[in-house]
Amino acid sequence: MRMGKIVCTIGPACDSVAMLETLMRNGMDVARLNFSHGTPEQHLEILNNIKEARKNVGKNVGIMADFQGPKIRCGWFEKNAEGKDEVVLEKGQDFFITSDDITGTKEGVSCTYKELPEDVKPGDTLLLNDGLVRLEVKAVEGNKILTKVIVPGRLSSHKGINLPGVEISSPALTEKDEEDLRWALDHDVDMIAMSFVRKAADLDSAKKIMDEKGMRLPIIVKMEKPEAIENMEEIVKASQGIMCARGDLAVELPFWQVPVIDKKLVSMSRYFAKPVIMATEMLGSMISNPLPTRAEASDVANAILDGCDCTMTSNETAVGADPGRVVATMAKISEYTSEHASNLIPAADPIKEDGREDLALAAIKAAGARGAKALVVICDSPDPAAATAKFRPSIPIYAFTPKEKTYYQLSLFWGTFAVLDDTLLTPSREVFSKIDSKLKELGLCKGERVMIESIENEGDAESAGSGAIFDHIIS
Repeated sequence: MRMGKIVCTIGPACDSVAMLETLMRNGMDVARLNFSHGTPEQHLEILNNIKEARKNVGKNVGIMADFQGPKIRCGWFEKNAEGKDEVVLEKGQDFFITSDDITGTKEGVSCTYKELPEDVKPGDTLLLNDGLVRLEVKAVEGNKILTKVIVPGRLSSHKGINLPGVEISSPALTEKDEEDLRWALDHDVDMIAMSFVRKAADLDSAKKIMDEKGMRLPIIVKMEKPEAIENMEEIVKASQGIMCARGDLAVELPFWQVPVIDKKLVSMSRYFAKPVIMATEMLGSMISNPLPTRAEASDVANAILDGCDCTMTSNETAVGADPGRVVATMAKISEYTSEHASNLIPAADPIKEDGREDLALAAIKAAGARGAKALVVICDSPDPAAATAKFRPSIPIYAFTPKEKTYYQLSLFWGTFAVLDDTLLTPSREVFSKIDSKLKELGLCKGERVMIESIENEGDAESAGSGAIFDHIIS
């Protein structure tokens, strides 16, 4: 059984209902909408397609709205003799970046961040196109930043600009992000992701908007700034999940440091029972190739063995040649790793005085001692299932919930399979009978043992010890 979950970025290669159904059947658990690209009309069409596909397939595929954040990009370049909107920058040449709206040439280009000339100073480094092109700031004249090319290379329209060591003045949730967040809340997504977060307080503006709308969605924080790594613990505690966004992080920091940082992030996220997603180029060669490299296969497996809940596809599914094959490949690696090496996943330490974790640990130990085939969690929110998944039991977790939003949010958690039933509130003979029927539909058999967790005050860790474990035989 596959315990690790798969997050897929949706794009033009896979946004039809038919292709989305294929991705879901092949293993997609969460569909990621990238708000760095597209219009509200395009997002709505894709969103409706995802909802139709998950209804047709009958799977709790969560929908994540991933906001752009203060990502700085180049503007448009004029087309060259080959018809491409790109230039080749040569070592030592002068090149300018301006906040004015211009069409780019080999001499200079515009940028999307209008305050950039105010935030940089002579001597600062600008990294373009994921660090492949390096510029040094010589001077700032009004809206124009004058630079010298230190590392030459090709530069095309809309490539990213990173500013290692430069503190930008833009908030983590930009005006565009605020509009996108309100749109996402109005259109019933299940979770959001915030980009370029630097500290826990950066989440407050998103929480305020959600409170104004009367709903709180889980916030997945993308860790891609050096300041975020410095504030790792406070961000993990304030979030509802973490994404190890290795692309921008490996530009902002020396790339050889990123693997160690990722392992620390995974360990801390598990300690606080927050789902963690490993992202960026996991099966990158499959954008055009039918098979992954050996290193990519190891990358997916090792993310699971480090303790990640999810692995993620980006361009592989969004614009790749065969998105269905990509997801099937990732699922196959994840399943084999789950079945044959889950004992190698590091143990997670429990948090002291956390009633949810006390109950979860007791249920897991009882399940092992009694030979149970599964754990059953009755929950209103994802928290009790998260507390159980944290300890990576070797048997599946079936999370029964009466709430549709929780049903879809549970798609993020390791080894957790959600069941939606609005009649399952508190344990009773009738409830156990319904659980039996559902479990048999899911493949368990009459006479097999399960451990059922039921907890009160599940949102409050300290007072959440009022619960019970039922040693139950399926009838």
